[in-house]
Amino acid sequence: MSASQKELQEIFSLTPVQRFMLDCSEHTPSGLAFQQQYSYYLEGKVDPELCRKAWEVVITRHPAMRTSIHHKDTSQAFQVVHAEPTMFFELRDVSLLDEDERNGRVLTFLSEDARTPFDISRPPLMRLCLHKMRDDLFVLTLTLSHLIFDGWSLGVAFRHFAQAYDELAQGFAPDVTPLPSMRDYVSWFKKRDQSEDLAWWREKLATAQMQPLPFMRLPEESRPVEADQIYHMVFSEEETASLDAAARKLGVTLNVLYQGAWALILSRLSPQRRALMLTVAASRPVEVSGIEQVFGLLIDGVPYNVDCAGNQTASTWLEGLRGLQLESLEHRHVPVDTWLRPCQNSDMIPYNSYLIFENMATGEGGDTKADFSIRAAYMNSNLSFPLSMMVFPGPALRVAFIYCKDFFTHETIIKFSELIRRTLITLAENSGETLDRISELADLNEETIR
Repeated sequence: MSASQKELQEIFSLTPVQRFMLDCSEHTPSGLAFQQQYSYYLEGKVDPELCRKAWEVVITRHPAMRTSIHHKDTSQAFQVVHAEPTMFFELRDVSLLDEDERNGRVLTFLSEDARTPFDISRPPLMRLCLHKMRDDLFVLTLTLSHLIFDGWSLGVAFRHFAQAYDELAQGFAPDVTPLPSMRDYVSWFKKRDQSEDLAWWREKLATAQMQPLPFMRLPEESRPVEADQIYHMVFSEEETASLDAAARKLGVTLNVLYQGAWALILSRLSPQRRALMLTVAASRPVEVSGIEQVFGLLIDGVPYNVDCAGNQTASTWLEGLRGLQLESLEHRHVPVDTWLRPCQNSDMIPYNSYLIFENMATGEGGDTKADFSIRAAYMNSNLSFPLSMMVFPGPALRVAFIYCKDFFTHETIIKFSELIRRTLITLAENSGETLDRISELADLNEETIR
């Protein structure tokens, strides 16, 4: 690490989740594990120079955006907050090309950019590119390492981007008040007494068994999992409104309803009619001052070992799932190994899928007073599970299926997405029926989904 003392602001260790992601990255050939890419349409009157300056303000305020990760030639990995790293911001003007060529240039850029790994020892672990499509339409792409951010953080960053842009556009000096780093969170996590939480997880996961995924094939050779393929599914606004209404009527969230549909599918491939699924939850304890404003990787893995016996009424079962979710969140602040290896005598990660429900908007909309709007255009990700689902709520529910081509083909992922859609809608419309009856209505039998 070659930096003078003046250039360094803070040095502290990684969180357990960061260490897990770093380990996955080190074992994938491309080094792209947990690298994510988000693109947004900026529609209206956009000043590219103000965009650049506004993002400079955001980086100045958020320590994680100035952080590097170090793990080689050291006994323990650590992260360093730098004072003023160079921001990678590129403007590409394709507005003089015809529409097909403009779109082609953007898609080519997205593909090439997604295959370009970060040197995590050199900050910032993010880069931005602004494509000018027309005078009133731009595409903003943020590429980040998941080591420094989560979905909540992206929402925070876009609010501060909007604030800085507005202030600059009006000729005011932007607010550059420094915001907290992850250091206090790391310290809080280390000091916690986790004995009660660990005992709780051991009990809840004692019977956990990994079940196969629908339409999943096993590769002929064992090698690190690198999920770099993506397929997007969008529910109609009418379907989304019906799902929201069904969830409210049941007294659960749309997140719980989606988890229920996923658990039901998994259980149909388990002789014990159980489902083991891994989800993620925000890890922002109120005991840490200023935690709401921290940009960083503040998440916990939350596994569920769910009894999906067919004689249960769906409404009662979903209520129980909601209760399990709330109870699990009380015990979620534990080391990663607790949920990575819940079974005794297990020498493998007992999860082949990963469900992320983004409860907080990741940049869309915004409260900017500028003469442009922001809406999501595209996202891409590289994860280390055979299959991951990222669910984005909104007027039209969106689901991104991120998968490894060693386990799934494009055709089987399309079948998989339709299975999710069918089961979710059937569960919402028939919550008074038993799980066996819903499985029958959704055509969930081993012959059709294996």
